[in-house]
Amino acid sequence: MQISFSPEMLAITIVDDANTFYHLQNIIEKNFSKRIGRKNKTIVFKNENENVQRRYFLKLIDKIYRRQNNMFDEQVSINIKNALDKTIKIIHLKSNQLQQQLNISIKIEDNYAVIFNIGSKNSILVAYLKNYFKNHLVKYRLKNNTITLYPHSENTAILLEKLLSQKEIVGSYVDFHYNIDEFIKYKSTLLKKVNRHKKFNALFSLLEEFYEVLECKADDNFDTIRKNYIKLVKLYHPDRVSITNPSLTTHYSNKFQTIQHAYEMIKIHFEHEKIA
Repeated sequence: MQISFSPEMLAITIVDDANTFYHLQNIIEKNFSKRIGRKNKTIVFKNENENVQRRYFLKLIDKIYRRQNNMFDEQVSINIKNALDKTIKIIHLKSNQLQQQLNISIKIEDNYAVIFNIGSKNSILVAYLKNYFKNHLVKYRLKNNTITLYPHSENTAILLEKLLSQKEIVGSYVDFHYNIDEFIKYKSTLLKKVNRHKKFNALFSLLEEFYEVLECKADDNFDTIRKNYIKLVKLYHPDRVSITNPSLTTHYSNKFQTIQHAYEMIKIHFEHEKIA
């Protein structure tokens, strides 16, 4: 039994020992719901509701590792038992069997979406990438065997960089083909977009009250905001009720001042945006 680790995965390679592999595969099928596999390969993904089974399973892996390796590494043994949050991959190889070579080309579309061309149908690879980029929108197109990744935060670039540094995925050697300059530009642009989005959210939280007063949305342009402002100041001008209903004069006057203040604050924001 050969053991290797990556930040996200515990990889177990079993050579010329079908009994052990099928024994483990049978345990996985009975105890873990979030799994994929084929004849000589099984992958178990993290599921918070299966931590108890996972602990016992990792103890079993460690026990087999110790039994099959007389000169076992104590640190490897510790790392196996601590791999609770990692994806677990188990591969069965024959001693004369060569690992599959994956050639994946990557293109960046409109400096936004990342497209993986995996070349041929590979359901295990597709499932692995969808799980790897969890919390992202990932679309697989069977017609041309491409996977499209849509970013949502700076974490997208971090995960992508880690993926591209890997030499082995789901039991296969992998070679990523991409333009390094294009990727560097993409990371920089994505970070700027994320920072702009954070800035916008922070600014909107400050201006949200003023938009509500003017009955506007955050993405309204200044012309729309001004039209609403004019409509509201006419509606709540104190002179409208000073004669017909004097008791409402104070209320209208306060509302009028609130509308004026909200408009002035948003107007300042748009003037600063125009200068920037």
